Amino acid sequence: MTTYPDAVLEHYADRFILLRLSRWGISLVQYLANPFRYELLALTSEPLLPAQQAVALRIWQRWDTGLDVEGAATTPPVDPDELIDPRELMAQWRAEAEQAQQAVAHLPQRNGAIIEPLAHHRHERGAHRFSADFSRKHACKGA
Repeated sequence: MTTYPDAVLEHYADRFILLRLSRWGISLVQYLANPFRYELLALTSEPLLPAQQAVALRIWQRWDTGLDVEGAATTPPVDPDELIDPRELMAQWRAEAEQAQQAVAHLPQRNGAIIEPLAHHRHERGAHRFSADFSRKHACKGA
């Protein structure tokens, strides 16, 4: 067991109480072992209470429907059971993304990016056949 000087113990105990780290289920002994790790945990937000979550869902629904604009008609109170759960919405979005990927799966790809194969040759046949022949044009003569 580690012993701490009184000044250090008082300082970190005060910080432990000030940051309310006990709400995360952390003991003072754990906090003293690595204070920096747990102080970063104190910066994260707490999960919403059920009433706060219902309000957040109602606000998100108004944003999605455009009813939050000033001067827009107000809607009657919404039953929390009618609101869409964010997890269900994420699952729906993932399913739509998988369908979109399946729709383009048959297209040729390179490193995951869809490409269009080009149907041309580097050198044209015919009159301009020797246009890229530098040795014939004596381009390297002066070197």
